[in-house]
Amino acid sequence: MTGSDGMPRLDEERFEELPTFDLRFLLDDGKRPSSVTLYDPDSLETAWITVDMEAAMSLDDLR
Repeated sequence: MTGSDGMPRLDEERFEELPTFDLRFLLDDGKRPSSVTLYDPDSLETAWITVDMEAAMSLDDLR
């Protein structure tokens, strides 16, 4: 779908239901973590996200 200016338009109906993800996490140190790694335990792919705790932001702060 495109608008009168030729730019693609988002199909708002697609965004009525947000996707969910069943992710797990691991900490580098259980007592004083400096990074957290998120991963999908059901995926056969090797994919993960590691975040430095000092650079991370709370999701509540982003809303």
